[in-house]
Amino acid sequence: MPEANAKAKPLGALELSQGARGRLAELRAISEEAEAGEPNARKRLRRLVRSSSPEVIAEASDMAGRTAWMLIKTISAGEPLMQEALQERMHQMRAEIAGENPTPLEVLLTERVVSGWLLVEVLEGLISAQYQRDVKAHRVPPGHIILQSRILESATRRYLAAVRELARVRKLQAWGRRRSRPE
Repeated sequence: MPEANAKAKPLGALELSQGARGRLAELRAISEEAEAGEPNARKRLRRLVRSSSPEVIAEASDMAGRTAWMLIKTISAGEPLMQEALQERMHQMRAEIAGENPTPLEVLLTERVVSGWLLVEVLEGLISAQYQRDVKAHRVPPGHIILQSRILESATRRYLAAVRELARVRKLQAWGRRRSRPE
């Protein structure tokens, strides 16, 4: 077992507390009741969501996480090792990029950077698959590959913009800390 995995991970700004995990489990159970058509379940769910912590609400409404999972399933082609490795890699990237004690803005930008990285990787993989000679699957027309390339180019620009913005925020924060220190 690698040494990094043998150590207990400290609870960071990007991880849920035990209480938040418990509350999410409770909300998911009531959500399933509401989906099954149980009377008053939706009302109970609404009341509990409104009284939940911002941490719980953020996790329950995590569209970036759902989108990442869809992309991971797409690029892994159902291979469990690839799915687990990509999820862990994204988790490690979030922790590394966010750093210790990130501000809420740094957390948002970190998620944008990591999500952008995954999207660019997936798009590059999908486009590259069209160039393999031994592929027996249906090939798409060249116009489709050109369109995919434009989408990749746009995703790459957004990814790099998120990286730049995170760097800019950190630079401004460092500048502000220096200016606020008494000399």
